[in-house]
Amino acid sequence: MDVKWEEFKAVASTQLEKHRAFIYRGQVNSEWSLSTTVHRTGQLPNHNDFLTYFESILPVVQEPIETWDGSRRDLNDPLQLANFLAFLQHHGFPTSLLDWTFSPYIAAYFAFEGINHFAPQYEKIAIYSFNQEEWLKTYKQTYDWRDEEPHVTLLNPTSRGNPKQMLQQGTFLFTNQANVEAHILHNEKEQGQFLQKYELAVTERAKVFKELMAMNITAMQLAPSMESVCKKSYEEICAKLQMGLSPKEFKALLESMRAKKDIQPTPESDAAD
Repeated sequence: MDVKWEEFKAVASTQLEKHRAFIYRGQVNSEWSLSTTVHRTGQLPNHNDFLTYFESILPVVQEPIETWDGSRRDLNDPLQLANFLAFLQHHGFPTSLLDWTFSPYIAAYFAFEGINHFAPQYEKIAIYSFNQEEWLKTYKQTYDWRDEEPHVTLLNPTSRGNPKQMLQQGTFLFTNQANVEAHILHNEKEQGQFLQKYELAVTERAKVFKELMAMNITAMQLAPSMESVCKKSYEEICAKLQMGLSPKEFKALLESMRAKKDIQPTPESDAAD
């Protein structure tokens, strides 16, 4: 459904009254379906290929990861396997997990973060809310990757060794289904029973980022690094600017901002004393 930012916040506020009953996911393009990174590769057309991923691909990546971080993992242990999949997901390796968060505002950040502020590539972002509490009560949760029965399973592994998961209030859906959204909607007895999709115009990006920054939801807080420090600075600049400005309009606005702050370019003569 199409909503304004203020309307989404009102919905989120109501949902947050039920502690951790709902989880959230933001997507930069409202037309994208819910699909895991490994399913997006198109290399798992059947269940045998899904098994190959766990039997042959994960052990290949396990060795260099453990060489780097010094850990030892037993992937036959379901808890350690879940933790390893979450670690891989947060470090860019394709997995059968779909990222979610307990925070609707962190989900909003990830939805708007990928929008090009000066040349928006999409018209709307999407923020999903999923009633995990009701889903858990209603459907069997499957943690055996060998199980061929179609499933979407809630997974909340420990964040030890994966600080991004903790900082992002992260949780996951584990699935053998290429289209998670279609599977969930197929199992709803009434619309919106489990899954709701909220679509917001990308033109609200600056407004949303200003509010998220006030909540301390920035790249630096969600994934600390020198790269995220630079990214946070860029986000702060974008939050002050109207979207889609032409180079000429952008230059004029910067000159106006400089004048208001009484900031003048440093004369070349002052560059060296």
